[in-house]
Amino acid sequence: MTKVWLNDLLEPAEDPRQTFANSTQRPPELLEKVRHALGTLAESKTRLQTRMDELRALLPQLQEQARRALMQEREDLARRALQRRQLAIVELAALEQQWNELAREEHSLARIEQRLATQVESIKARQQLLAARYSAAQVQVQINEAMAGLSDELATWGNALEHAEQNTERMQARAAAMEQLVETGALDVSNLQLPDMLEKQLTNLNMEQNVQAQLASLRQELSDELQ
Repeated sequence: MTKVWLNDLLEPAEDPRQTFANSTQRPPELLEKVRHALGTLAESKTRLQTRMDELRALLPQLQEQARRALMQEREDLARRALQRRQLAIVELAALEQQWNELAREEHSLARIEQRLATQVESIKARQQLLAARYSAAQVQVQINEAMAGLSDELATWGNALEHAEQNTERMQARAAAMEQLVETGALDVSNLQLPDMLEKQLTNLNMEQNVQAQLASLRQELSDELQ
């Protein structure tokens, strides 16, 4: 169980930046569609407003035409002008109703656009924070991995250093032994040419020390017997 847990812990994690980016594509797309719809509504309102302004300007003109026709006793022309004026009034009323409906729809979409824009900005901020945190975690993992590798290298260097120290101690011991041989005259430095000469001299020194010890022991035994 512990091994499985460690494997899950050490397994490379899925990059949340990519996952977050894939899951947050829809809000910006919706925001773009809402803004496009707002633009279309604004264009429609502008066209309606232009037509309504034309009709409003036409109404007094038709009223004046009917008045002049009556003054000229042209009731037919006056009737025609008034009919056109009435049609203009009906059209103007219908356009005003459409304009008001578009205005209400525009207001509703504007509120939706505002909410979506706030959400998108919040998502972007969270995404940037997440990216920063994940990048920092990646750096930390890389540092820890480097430190783990460095620990192995340091262990290897430590073993090599310990081996070198042991060799140095042996060399120091041999140097001390050679110094002792030189001081006692047991080692002729002028004739020392090869490493095996040193070993030979060291062996001779040990033999001489053994001989001296045995002589001393015999002298003591003889002295005891004579007494």
